[in-house]
Amino acid sequence: MVCNINESTKKLDQDLVDIHNGTGRVLDSIMKTSNDIDDFEDRVEDLALKLGNYLSMDEKSHLIQSTHDRLQNRGAKITLKQVESLIDESEIQRIRARFQGGFEINAELDVYDYVASVAAGLVAALVDFLVVRIPSDMTYLGNHMQEGSPLTKFMHSRSISSDNWLAQYFKTSYDKVAGIDIEGFSPKTHRLQTFGHDPLVGLVIGAIDIMRGGLTGISKDGSVQIISGIDSVTYNPLKAIVWQIMHIFSDAPTKMGVPALGWTALQLFNVGSYGVKDRTVGELARFMYLKGYDSRHFLTMAASTAAAEIVLRGYFAIRQKLDQNYSDQVLILGEQAGTTSFGGNPRFVSMALIAHGIAAGANAGKIGIYHGNPLALNYVQWIKYIDSFRAWIKIKMRAPSMKLAGMASGNLKLIEQGWLNIDCSDEKFPSLIVK
Repeated sequence: MVCNINESTKKLDQDLVDIHNGTGRVLDSIMKTSNDIDDFEDRVEDLALKLGNYLSMDEKSHLIQSTHDRLQNRGAKITLKQVESLIDESEIQRIRARFQGGFEINAELDVYDYVASVAAGLVAALVDFLVVRIPSDMTYLGNHMQEGSPLTKFMHSRSISSDNWLAQYFKTSYDKVAGIDIEGFSPKTHRLQTFGHDPLVGLVIGAIDIMRGGLTGISKDGSVQIISGIDSVTYNPLKAIVWQIMHIFSDAPTKMGVPALGWTALQLFNVGSYGVKDRTVGELARFMYLKGYDSRHFLTMAASTAAAEIVLRGYFAIRQKLDQNYSDQVLILGEQAGTTSFGGNPRFVSMALIAHGIAAGANAGKIGIYHGNPLALNYVQWIKYIDSFRAWIKIKMRAPSMKLAGMASGNLKLIEQGWLNIDCSDEKFPSLIVK
């Protein structure tokens, strides 16, 4: 009796192999019929619908009836209820998720994925509240005493002289303060008001300024000013880039540090009216930098996103090691998205979007708890959330033909791994006693 069931199971497996051999042939046709993609999509969509119907939940009764009839034809005295008891609902769902085709990439997170995502988001929020906080201790609005980040305060306490040996050797034209006619320009603010001192923007504009011996600055009102003739011209771009990077390193650990990545560009947006003092975006950027919101606090803010990523990636790796079915689903989703990396897998991207969305929402709540203090903004966390959303949109916008090709390729890879050998004598093999 057990072997009869085994024969039925093997027949079902063979049906799947036949179907996916057909899918493999369609995959080959992708490469040969690029000029007739519309016809290809119609053909594969029809095949995908057949696959979906083959193992859809609506067809469960048909599967049970078919199995029952085959067993009876082989002389087995068995009821429909007994057959149904041998069919694992979760197994049907697993097979359906593995083989159902379509023009959409659906990660279909399970309960463990959701728990891991929420946990990662809450861990990031906890780090934001306990470690990131604000750059330094301050009394906001005159009566709200707020404690600064222990990590940022530690880094600030280790500041070195701005006239250090590295700064002496790697001098740059845009580091000059005296005689520069830019509104609001001073020894305390010149790093904020020169694009060359921005760790991100400076890689381009700063290097160009070094080559031409000039300075590109931004005034207090948000207007860009380009000044030439400050220093000699350098025609070696490689030398300019090296000088740019080393100069940033020399300024980063000093008292005023250097702005957070991309922060200088915010001064261009002289719009809006925020807070009790109705500051514009540019004025807020200036205020925050002068209060210690620099590249060192940027590193502190990154701690919350790093915590979320550690939780997510740890879970994702361990789950794949322990659950082969989960690993197979991840493989197929990765093929559909055209990636083999953790960060680009649709399942991981969906989880990251949830986690970083929770963390960003918690940061918005943190700003409220800090009575609207803009220094409570976790700049890095919001960048990460936006990047996660971008990655999610990118997957959704992937070309339908590429999704289908990836689905077929992933299934073929799994088939090439071979089907499990079913041993009737295995104690774990389901048995049936017919009276």
